[in-house]
Amino acid sequence: MNYLRTKAAVAALLGFALVGCQPAVGSLNTGSSATVPSPSSSELTAIVQAAVEDRNGTVLDIPPSLLLADEQTTETYQDKRDRDLSVVARSKAGFKATGFIYTGFSTRVTVESIEVVGSKANVRFNEVTEQYQTSTADGRSSVPTSYALPLAATFLASADGWQIDSLVPSEHGGVLPMSVVED
Repeated sequence: MNYLRTKAAVAALLGFALVGCQPAVGSLNTGSSATVPSPSSSELTAIVQAAVEDRNGTVLDIPPSLLLADEQTTETYQDKRDRDLSVVARSKAGFKATGFIYTGFSTRVTVESIEVVGSKANVRFNEVTEQYQTSTADGRSSVPTSYALPLAATFLASADGWQIDSLVPSEHGGVLPMSVVED
């Protein structure tokens, strides 16, 4: 019985002694990447899908409302989107002058890879889009035009979560759809 009491006393003293060796409770902030939760692939995929659909909607005669909230985009992304709108508007006006307008589209995004390093994420994906058009000569076409395009999106972590910072073709050159503007 004495042996058990001694063993319990030693364990209690050892426990108190070891408590002093433990680091203080709380989070260590060793930079912005230490406090940034990793994004889920579904979160990034949803933002990419919305960004591509927003971009494709710019070619329609009556563009739909944006799907992405400002909190999901960086200021850099918003500035480029605003600059691209004037380029797309000129192309759309030229297309309309020849008697055609886009009336709808269907887009599918397939993510190929996601790489997260600290507060930055890179997503490589493929976009396949079908665009529907109408001509003044013979009305709506029942056969859509389509394209496939490999793209890359860059995301940055912020207090609001992960924000898309850029959306660019992975391969350069060749003919791009009207909604894609390369710098």
